[in-house]
Amino acid sequence: MSLITPDSFLRLPANTNGNKAPITIFFITGNPGLIGYYHTFLSLLSDRLGLDGGTSFQVFGHSLAGFELSKHQGGREGKAEREGGRGHYYNLEDQISYVQRKLDSFVTNHYEKNKQNHGEMPKVILIGHSVGTYIAMEVLRRHRERQRQHTTAPADGKGTEFDIIGGVMLFPTVVDIAKSPAGQRLSKLLNLIPGLAIIASLFARVLACLLPNGLLRLVVAAFMGLSSSLESPDKVVVDTTCGFLGSRGVRQALYLGADEMQTITSDKWSDDIWGMSDVEEPLAKLFFYFGRNDHWVAERTRDEIIAVRGKDGNGKGNGPTMVVCEDGLPHAFCLRFNEVIARKTGDMIGAIVEGQVR
Repeated sequence: MSLITPDSFLRLPANTNGNKAPITIFFITGNPGLIGYYHTFLSLLSDRLGLDGGTSFQVFGHSLAGFELSKHQGGREGKAEREGGRGHYYNLEDQISYVQRKLDSFVTNHYEKNKQNHGEMPKVILIGHSVGTYIAMEVLRRHRERQRQHTTAPADGKGTEFDIIGGVMLFPTVVDIAKSPAGQRLSKLLNLIPGLAIIASLFARVLACLLPNGLLRLVVAAFMGLSSSLESPDKVVVDTTCGFLGSRGVRQALYLGADEMQTITSDKWSDDIWGMSDVEEPLAKLFFYFGRNDHWVAERTRDEIIAVRGKDGNGKGNGPTMVVCEDGLPHAFCLRFNEVIARKTGDMIGAIVEGQVR
């Protein structure tokens, strides 16, 4: 069963594997944080995971805070958004807390509907893209801190314990993002034009309001090098971008981007979060898929991360598996290269499940 909206993606397994709960694949977007850009990728990944007869999966993703396109949001999160006021924008810390609440809520709600699991603890695999990888690492760190305190329940005590057994980090921006080519350009622009977020947001909204929908689609598609046809596979990307331009998301994206430049600096995680510790407790198995000539990750930064945290060329060591893409895939893979990344991600998830599911 699938439930896809402009702000969310959910694919539930057709059949569960006996009494075992499905493994939750929890996806965290990059910036701009609109899940619509990843609908095709997550659909292809869900189809691929559905071919695994031995394990059942449920796949969930949601837009980041401040990027929602729905006019009427429901539930506690929607109420919090409305009460926060239209002038409130979300920094990186806000996004981490928001994603953590989404994960807690999703696992709890779906676990309660599947009580036939005979006490088996639900398992989660995180997937992050771009800044979503930084958020994923922080969610993992905070989750493990809660585990050490003998509870994985949220602060209100109304939650279900679960294990994060692995993570897939796609084109990860986890260290020194401001040193990347795009990070340097954005930092300079923000310094030269203090009101850049407001100016860009106003321009985008004026463009979205003045141009008829058909013409706006043509302009967006031409700028992105995509097809504007309503029957094209690019339709979801064009529609998402048109919605983005007419929303508060443009300003939110730049507000979040500015905070990323200040926050994503040196490596701030301990060995056990990276999966490198010799402690007896089970560690999350992590995969990092880096791009080559990625404009959001400096080549030197990438190589230093691999040298310090990754396995060596012979696969030795107990750190994350780190791969550098040699297929020429871009950072924004979700615009054109969903099929190949879905295949690679499915293979990484398979390796996590094979090594850790008991």
